[in-house]
Amino acid sequence: MRNCCLAHCRRKFFEAVPKARQKKLKLLDINSEQELAEPPQGTAEDSFLLPAEKGVAFCNRLFYMERLYKELPQEERKQKRQETEPAIWNEFWTWLETLEPAGGSKLEKAVNYAFNHKETLMNYLLDGRCEISNNAAERRAKTYVTGRKNFLFHDTADGATASAIVLSLIETAKANNLNIYHYLYTLLLYMPDYKNEPAGIKQLLPWSDFIKERCTGIIDIEKVRPEERGNLNI
Repeated sequence: MRNCCLAHCRRKFFEAVPKARQKKLKLLDINSEQELAEPPQGTAEDSFLLPAEKGVAFCNRLFYMERLYKELPQEERKQKRQETEPAIWNEFWTWLETLEPAGGSKLEKAVNYAFNHKETLMNYLLDGRCEISNNAAERRAKTYVTGRKNFLFHDTADGATASAIVLSLIETAKANNLNIYHYLYTLLLYMPDYKNEPAGIKQLLPWSDFIKERCTGIIDIEKVRPEERGNLNI
């Protein structure tokens, strides 16, 4: 299932706001504690907002709702989303259909972007494991931005793929509160003998009890030598 990022959609509307007014806007994330709903339709304050600003406000509403559900188990998160967020999306699409942006304008690009990605923008509603945006993934990727000049030396697709795998393993280890060095060491210790064993691979996943027991906290790596490693219980 392919998900489109709401933050990217919101950015299109934000870019359509005049520079002088952009400074007054706040962009929420699922970690933001405040609620910034747009004014009710028909009010004086609502009539003062530019269409691009209303587009940003709709996105902020959805980000705020996501903050309320971010700590829930995936099935409960999915249920809460489907109870509250489709109404906001329906209101958003209905409102977009009333707009008549000038051809070639930034607002037209924002509206077209939203409609062109309508299904994928809403796909996160179908699975509680999915995120409404890729902000979290981008923040994790920034950890490696300082090495970007070195990455220019990946002169083959295989080399780039290998680096992507290692960096993904590191971020997954971080997400599971593992000792990163020891997790990579443990994988290299066992994978050669268990790479074709599904049960063995399962025990080497970062959330397995086997890995949590061996790769959490401060570990003396010198005490774990290949000849003393033992075997996986499969």
